Amino acid sequence: MNLSRPLRGCTFGIALLAAGKGLAGPAAPFQARMDADGVQRVSLVGGSHFFRPEHILARAGLPLEFTLSREPGIVPHRFVLEAPDGSTLADVELDETPQRLRLTLTAGDYVFYCPNRLLFFKSHREQGMSGRLEIRE
Repeated sequence: MNLSRPLRGCTFGIALLAAGKGLAGPAAPFQARMDADGVQRVSLVGGSHFFRPEHILARAGLPLEFTLSREPGIVPHRFVLEAPDGSTLADVELDETPQRLRLTLTAGDYVFYCPNRLLFFKSHREQGMSGRLEIRE
C-alpha cells in the first residue's frame, strides 16, 4: 500500500496552518483593555519579524498605554509608531524587560513597525514586522 500521496497532502496542509495560512483568515483585531483608572492598556511583543498583536483597536481621546517588550534573542528590534500623516510619534528600542509608553491619540489609522535591518537584507518591516493601530471615536 502506497501512503506517500495522502501523507504529502496532509504535510502540505499542516505546513499551511503552521505558516498562519489557515482557512479562518487573519485574527480579529485586539481591543485595548480599559482599566478602572480610565487608561486603555495593551501588551505588545516583538519577535522574529512579527508583532503580537498586529492589529489593535482603541478609543480616541483616552490615554493608551503600551507595555512593550521583545522575545528573548540576540536580534534587536524597535517599535516605531507613525501618525496618519506619516510623522513619527514614538521610536522605542525593544528589550526583554517590558517598557511602558503612554499616548493620547486622535481618531485615525496609525502604523507601527520595526525599521531595523541587517546589512543588505530587507528591513524587519519589509519582512512582515509591522502592524496597525485603529483609533476610533
